Amino acid sequence: MPNSSVREYLLSFANAYQSAFALAAASELDIFTELIKRNGATLSELSKALELDERRLNYLLAALVTMEILAKSENLYVVEEQFVPYLDSRNSATVLPMLRHQANCARGWVQLATSIKTGAPAPVIPGVNDEKVEFQDFILAMDVASKRFVSSITQQLFEQDLLHFEKLLDLGGASGSYSFAFLERNPNPKSKAIIFDRQEALKEAKIKAQNTELDNRLEFYSGDFYKDPYPQDVDFVWISAIIHQQNEETTAQMFRQSFNSLRPGGLVAVRDVFINEDQTGPRAAAFFGINMAIRTEQGRVYTVGETVNLLTEAGFQNARLAIPAEDMGAVVVAEKSPSL
Repeated sequence: MPNSSVREYLLSFANAYQSAFALAAASELDIFTELIKRNGATLSELSKALELDERRLNYLLAALVTMEILAKSENLYVVEEQFVPYLDSRNSATVLPMLRHQANCARGWVQLATSIKTGAPAPVIPGVNDEKVEFQDFILAMDVASKRFVSSITQQLFEQDLLHFEKLLDLGGASGSYSFAFLERNPNPKSKAIIFDRQEALKEAKIKAQNTELDNRLEFYSGDFYKDPYPQDVDFVWISAIIHQQNEETTAQMFRQSFNSLRPGGLVAVRDVFINEDQTGPRAAAFFGINMAIRTEQGRVYTVGETVNLLTEAGFQNARLAIPAEDMGAVVVAEKSPSL
């Protein structure tokens, strides 16, 4: 890096939060959906419709125009056409739940220094929506996130001949994105999937199932996988984006319970973001580690080696990185001996 750019390099990180917070605020306030519904609106119309302070809203809209997310013609604000499907809460392609979830995360990130100093998660700062809405946004945000990975992961597991299960246990499966994809790709038309999660987290999966031919191949197991027994006699356990929320002891217990729920010869697959052995990257893993430090008591980002060791200690064999990735698309798999 040329010395002349060092100053600007640092400052570019220092103010990067501004565009993120502007997008987050507009998402939480559902400004985009309102503009799309109306095919555009003036500042006054929008502030009245959403009951927002007009002076402050004016500056937010101006920022969104400079970000080229909104366009302004005379006094009318509209969402730029290419963003409409993704910023309309009524559209199946929407990313608004993830943007709102990131807004919730951001309220923790502003307390990062305090969290590191005190050794405690950041205190919860409420947003404009209540806890039920934020929880629903989280569930839908995970569904949005899965769309980045589900096709590639399904294809790679299929190519490695790892999707030949009869009964899948989708641990903490929520909206069921992976259960649906795995069932559709499984060459066994009689295969089934059990989505194990809290009742409120299963609502979206049940709605999705009603609109598919997979309805009779899905089971919904309501419970808390930290407290309740796992369904038994399965031959594939899918643990997706869970272990980063917990410490090694809890992860070890989860792997042991998964092992016990599997038939002999069954497979466990763990999707997550993994940091390298010397804790220097990849970037997504390092920053995700910060997120866990802020938001959880004991959450962390694991290395592949740590994950393999914990699976092996739980009784699995041939634990390995099946799908390498520098983000949440990495998958570690392991097998239960056919002789057990």
